[in-house]
Amino acid sequence: MYRLSYKVAGEHRFLVLNRERFTIGRMDENDLVLQDHTVSRNHAELLLRPEGWYIRDLGARNGVSVNGQLVKESVLAEGDTVTLGLFELKFEQELSEKVQLKSGGQVLPIPEGTIIRSVDEIRNQLQAASMVQPAGADPEQVGRLARNGRILAVLSNMSRTLISATDLSEVLEKIMDVTFQHVQAQRGVLLLEDPATGALEPRIVRQAGGPSETIQISQTIARKSFEEGVAILCQDAQLDDRFQAGMSIRMLGIRSALCVPLKLEDKVLGLIYVDTPLKVKAYGDFDLDLLSALSGFAAVAIHQAELRARLQEERVAKTRLERYHSPAVVERILSSADTAGAFNLEVRELEASILFADIVGFSTLSEDMAPREVALMLNAYFSRMADVIFQHDGTLDKFIGDAIMAIFGAPIPTRDHAARAVRCALEMREALKEFNAEGTSGSPPLNFRIGINSGRVVAGDIGSVRRMEYSVLGNTVNLASRLQSMVASPGQIAVGEATYEACRDLFEFQPLSKVKVKGISRPVTAYEVKG
Repeated sequence: MYRLSYKVAGEHRFLVLNRERFTIGRMDENDLVLQDHTVSRNHAELLLRPEGWYIRDLGARNGVSVNGQLVKESVLAEGDTVTLGLFELKFEQELSEKVQLKSGGQVLPIPEGTIIRSVDEIRNQLQAASMVQPAGADPEQVGRLARNGRILAVLSNMSRTLISATDLSEVLEKIMDVTFQHVQAQRGVLLLEDPATGALEPRIVRQAGGPSETIQISQTIARKSFEEGVAILCQDAQLDDRFQAGMSIRMLGIRSALCVPLKLEDKVLGLIYVDTPLKVKAYGDFDLDLLSALSGFAAVAIHQAELRARLQEERVAKTRLERYHSPAVVERILSSADTAGAFNLEVRELEASILFADIVGFSTLSEDMAPREVALMLNAYFSRMADVIFQHDGTLDKFIGDAIMAIFGAPIPTRDHAARAVRCALEMREALKEFNAEGTSGSPPLNFRIGINSGRVVAGDIGSVRRMEYSVLGNTVNLASRLQSMVASPGQIAVGEATYEACRDLFEFQPLSKVKVKGISRPVTAYEVKG
């Protein structure tokens, strides 16, 4: 299976090509939406044919380029770069298919030959040796110092390289760049542990001379390095009984291989694996020490990149939540996040109260006002009402024209959601009086009607794959809307029977006549909140 990899605002994203046709463009109906004026509304399409994947220009203003050449239609090969406006999309095979960890069966006893060393031991020896100053002209000491100096120079350059990386994907690419620069490898793979499954997942695949066949690596080598935190140097893997179980090494054609764990303190994050099928004893003790030292820097860089990504996700999540929830609710949602940093806004049923508030006769009020004046007035009004909603730990669901929809009791459940909604409505009415009193000369006074209903709702992130928002659905919501639009008079707060029963002892109510409302089969009993 193939995919397109691309960047949006510096973030790496992927489109997995798991169907026979995909469309790309600026409009929401496309399978891949690229929001930029350089991309046409319907820019291009991807088609799977017997001979492979094709990219086809749909008449885009800026055209479609493959590897820098404008095309109307072109078959894509592994590694091709497709340019649509300002976006570059890389056509590549899914990494899980490019790298296969083949089981070697039962691991056999370990004889002499292949070098297996603890990466902690290697790093400690390098650190100690780098501090030794030769007392005299001891050629062995001078040689060791020069050797370690070469490793330290590589590490110094690597640290500067990794500092410039902006995200985890770029960090991984640069780690592999440095590895191939200093270790003679025909093939290389960087694998990271999946926190959810514990499996080793390929994240970067590199082959000298560009993409070619699927890389198959010995699961025996990978498992031993990962589980024991050891670096493994196979000078001729086909002659080592430790890695012959099931004849996997011979079948994979591996001659020389290096595998080192990405170890940070006591935690192994993944592996760097390189090999060559071309040469026996392609790697030596220096390569083992160098890659083991590099892996330590790499593990730190990966860990820091993951922390930065997690912090950025939390900032984005908090900014998104603050648009709809009070600060207290935001903190409670974030504090309930799981160990992976995800908070639970999945769709579920719960008890809640829904409030709708709609400005009376807004179209008539605004018809003599300039559009800018209308926008400024609405923004000021919405801001004042949102503050009141947040004071009662309500969730601002949405603005619908000049109407407001708010939720009480979700996503954080509260037993007194009905009372909170009614109390909020009363304070919104007082806030509106203050807003009108503060209004600039010439601005018409506003009035609204409010409807509140309580009961079971379906709540959670609802929407499309491209856009999800927290909202509620159900008959409880529909009735709250009808109470506002069909029952409440200007200035009134009308509530349903369930809201009345939940807080009849807390507020003063006056029964309203039963009414038949659209979408509700039986007449509705409603009450006005007097105070």
